[in-house]
Amino acid sequence: MKTNDKKTAHILYLMELLAKGRELYKQDTDLQNELHVSERTLGRYLEEIHELYTDIVLTEKRKKEFTDRKVTVYRVVDPRKEVAETLRFFLENDNDLSWILQLLHKHDPSVLEDVGLVQETIDRVLDREKDVFVFNSKPFELMESNRQKNIFKNLRDAVRRREYRNIDYDYEGAESYKDVKCLKIVFSENNWYLAAETDEGKFKWFRISFIDNVSYSKKNGYQKKELEKYLPFFERFENPMTLYGVEPQKAVIMAHPYIAKYFKKGMKPFFRSQTFLRENEDGSVEFSVDYTQPLEILPFVKKWAPGLEILKPRSLVDTYVEDLRKTLEIHERRTDDE
Repeated sequence: MKTNDKKTAHILYLMELLAKGRELYKQDTDLQNELHVSERTLGRYLEEIHELYTDIVLTEKRKKEFTDRKVTVYRVVDPRKEVAETLRFFLENDNDLSWILQLLHKHDPSVLEDVGLVQETIDRVLDREKDVFVFNSKPFELMESNRQKNIFKNLRDAVRRREYRNIDYDYEGAESYKDVKCLKIVFSENNWYLAAETDEGKFKWFRISFIDNVSYSKKNGYQKKELEKYLPFFERFENPMTLYGVEPQKAVIMAHPYIAKYFKKGMKPFFRSQTFLRENEDGSVEFSVDYTQPLEILPFVKKWAPGLEILKPRSLVDTYVEDLRKTLEIHERRTDDE
């Protein structure tokens, strides 16, 4: 057997043992002898599995009978136990997170099906606070069908394992993308997005609810270092309209007195880059926001119109005024038709 084939067979066997509930550690001489590998090689195999599946393969330091020192033990998460115990702690210790339970129950009750160990507690909290909360938004847009759930799970696995996927996408017309490098799954503006790199090496946002199909690519997975160039972008992007590779400009915006309280120093910002500048004598507030294209911030300005006024740059003011002019023309034309 070739070296690579042997390694693959060993890792698959170890994954099978983990899936069956066995706890593994590199000092296990019986397992070393069974695979005919050294302690160092076994440890390397286990660490590779852990890196690939960090969300389901846990490591713990624990004492074993053959040594006084703690060793690193690898095991698979027991979803029922882990989730149930977490919910039990928060709910029974009255941490104010019952709204999360209400949100899950309203939009996707199936999420709670695997936590039977605390079902009695869940039922009690749901009944106690059923008349307290109203959720007007729907964050689980993907959970409406098994097909959408499978697409989401497929993409999540691709991101976790740093893999490629083929994607059929229908946003402004049906398109097919081959060998898409799946970088991150992002929840922004109340929607789920896949941040990805196309086979042409271009960064692209995919709104996941517009993805029709996801299939496996023939390309092997990519290296972790290939993701690193995008990490600064993920730390600063404002929303899915943020352009990758474009140097941000700074917009200065004034909030008129009647809405200024929402933009004062110390208030929760609406943008990551939002910076309080000054409060004027008339009660208005000036603040700045970084942007890479007008579409990134103009919808927000329009939402607060006429309370927000763009002070600079002039190019952004001109774009905003042109948008308003076109909007006015459309409404005037419709009025004339009537």
